[in-house]
Amino acid sequence: MASKSVSKEVLLETLRAYSQSSFNSAHAAQGLNVPKSTFQHRLRLAKTEFPEFINTTSFQWTYSNLVSIAEPDSIWIVGSDAHFWPNDRTKIWNAFVSVAKTLKPTGIILNGDVIDAGRISRHPAINRHAPSVGQEIAYTQTMLKELPPVKHRLWTIGNHDIRIDRFILNEAAELDGLIMTLRDKFHQWNFAYAFEINGVEIRHRFRGGIHAAWNNTLHAGVSMVSGHTHQLQLTAMRDRRGSRWGVETGMLSAPDFPQFEYTEGAPTRWQQGFCVLTFDEQGKLYPPELCEMVNGKPIFRGKTVL
Repeated sequence: MASKSVSKEVLLETLRAYSQSSFNSAHAAQGLNVPKSTFQHRLRLAKTEFPEFINTTSFQWTYSNLVSIAEPDSIWIVGSDAHFWPNDRTKIWNAFVSVAKTLKPTGIILNGDVIDAGRISRHPAINRHAPSVGQEIAYTQTMLKELPPVKHRLWTIGNHDIRIDRFILNEAAELDGLIMTLRDKFHQWNFAYAFEINGVEIRHRFRGGIHAAWNNTLHAGVSMVSGHTHQLQLTAMRDRRGSRWGVETGMLSAPDFPQFEYTEGAPTRWQQGFCVLTFDEQGKLYPPELCEMVNGKPIFRGKTVL
């Protein structure tokens, strides 16, 4: 029997959150907005009440494929592709921090490729001055400390981020579990391949190409916010059900930084920027807003941010 003070519904919610956070109690407690001690108490009760749930979810992905969060009447700031290298700083990153402090959002989402990890890429090295993974992580930790405290700190796994875990498994499999993974270095962030906020999906990549924003929402059937392409654009899809949005969040890095020497300086459609998502009291998404660089200045809502 479940504890008299904790309903079966709450216990099942506890188990689902525990599974979606890849069995990380701290992250699960944060996702449910309860103290860690309360969550652990509920988890002990839930494991006793529903042992079959634990048995059927013992084999999980390294990172949850989709974590759902219900937060009506909320604001979220989403940026991607920072590709942090030591001493690289952009005006758009400064703007990202400034807008986050001004808007006081419910959550901040780093939508993948926060780390570059160029030295352990499967692609041949091109820049002899690339920093080590340890230097990248240390610098990223420093940069993320600039962000204000918020209720939700979410990080979608990008193809560059996963290089660290992949390298451990492919090159040092016997040390797996002894060497820290990317998530171990950023305890304040909740990791997943994708998050769903009030039905809006945020993931690093889905469809690619020049029409990625349109194709993402077309094929997902929901509003979709993505990174990866380094493109910054907003597309509306209208039908009998109303409007849904395809958003590409640009990049928090800069196209001429040394991480991107592989482009050989050729023209690209890359654009620095990020987006803000606002939901009403029913969890309905308002038209997303973009911040982007215009004539060398970050512009948001018609004004220079800095």
